[in-house]
Amino acid sequence: MTQGRCATDCGLSRRAGTDCGLEQGAFRARRGPVRHSPRRAGGGGGSGGISCAAAVLLLLAALGCDRGTPPPAQTNEAERAQRLPTATLRVGDLPLTVEVADSEAERQKGMMFRPRIGPDEAMLFVFPSDANVAFWMKNSYADLDLAFIRSDGSIVQTERMRAYSEEPVFSREPVRFALEVPAGWLEAHGIAIGTKVTIPEDVAAGATP
Repeated sequence: MTQGRCATDCGLSRRAGTDCGLEQGAFRARRGPVRHSPRRAGGGGGSGGISCAAAVLLLLAALGCDRGTPPPAQTNEAERAQRLPTATLRVGDLPLTVEVADSEAERQKGMMFRPRIGPDEAMLFVFPSDANVAFWMKNSYADLDLAFIRSDGSIVQTERMRAYSEEPVFSREPVRFALEVPAGWLEAHGIAIGTKVTIPEDVAAGATP
C-alpha cells in the first residue's frame, strides 16, 4: 500500500491508520428526581435499608433508560479488506489479472487487512502523474513484492515488502504505476528491472488525485 498507502501527499499517511466505518457513540443519561421513602418513627434500621436500596435502584433505572444507540461493533478484518475492479495486464509475456487502485482512498488502503494473499493475487496502483512515491506495510499481514513502473511501462525498481513494517520504501525516481504481488512472485516468473508491463490505456488513464 502507499504510505497511507501513497506518500505523495503527507496527509494520506495520517489517515492510513484510521479504522473505517467506526464512530464513537455518545451515551446520554437522563436523570429524574428520586424519591426517598420517609423512615417510620421508631422503626429499626431494616426499613431504612430497604428505602436506600429502592432509591439506588430508581437512580440506576433513571440512568439506564434513554441511552443513545451504542456504536456498531468493529467489523472483522476480512470485511474491512477492500476488493476492487480488475483488469488484465501483461508483465513481460505473462498475462496477469490485477485489482486496480486508481483513487486516493484505494491507493491509501491497498491490500490492508487481508488475512491471506492468493498465489496470483495482485494489485496495480495507478497515479495521476509521474511522482516519487513511498509504500509501507501497516496492517498488511503477508510479505509482498513491489515493482515501481514508469509511465512507459518499464519496471525501474523492485523491493521486498515485509509484513507489518511501517518503514517507508521510496521510489528512487518518479513513477506512474506500482505493482504488488505475493512475495517471490517476481523472481519465480523472471520479472526484473527492465521488464515491460503492458497496461490497457483505459486503466492507465483512470487515476484520480
